[in-house]
Amino acid sequence: MRTINSYKLRIEPVGECALLLRLADKINESLPSYIAHLSKIIRDNLTIKPINCVPSYTSLLLEFSALEFDYQALCSELNSLILISNKNQSHPATETIEIPVYYGEEVALDAARYRNEKGLSLQQLQELHTSVEYQVHALGFAPGFAFMAEIPDSLQLPRLDAPRPVVEKGSVAIAGPQTAVYPEQSPGGWNIIGKTPIELYQPQNEPMTLLSPGDKVRFIAISKRQFIELGGVL
Repeated sequence: MRTINSYKLRIEPVGECALLLRLADKINESLPSYIAHLSKIIRDNLTIKPINCVPSYTSLLLEFSALEFDYQALCSELNSLILISNKNQSHPATETIEIPVYYGEEVALDAARYRNEKGLSLQQLQELHTSVEYQVHALGFAPGFAFMAEIPDSLQLPRLDAPRPVVEKGSVAIAGPQTAVYPEQSPGGWNIIGKTPIELYQPQNEPMTLLSPGDKVRFIAISKRQFIELGGVL
């Protein structure tokens, strides 16, 4: 393992042909945009091109071809690229992506849990959830599923004890300090509080996902009529 003083970044080998760039041990609001910035610099400039760059809350995983992987050479070049990245952090500010959400009783499946455990009405839940600008920290679980943080303390609830076998596409959900949107129908154990009519994952497009690590997101409350007009299905 090699340690880089600036940002206290550690380069760790993972398996036979991957490297983990670990920037911190705790979630930091500045990390998602920096990791996205670092990922672009690496993809554009690294001599041995990674097959895949996987950003997460506090790290960046680089996967390489087994035929090209050279640990010593990669560590040496990454040292230089990371120094460049640290010096040049004037990357453009990310625009806030607005996601319309209908917070009606018929789609807020866990509104009763918030009433019982948090004493919040559906209107209060909506106001709190839309009052914050979130940051995308990672993609995972399913294509286009973006983990966003951090929601207000008063909205934080743990996952359901028993996950639902089916969560509808577009469902807006909360688990602990995170919020997310289910991009496709799937099983899920997060608390469902609303639904968006927009597409978050379109494999025929480039990029395929609406959201990427480092993006800023704000949820906008809409009426049932607006939800249907935008293509939403109840």
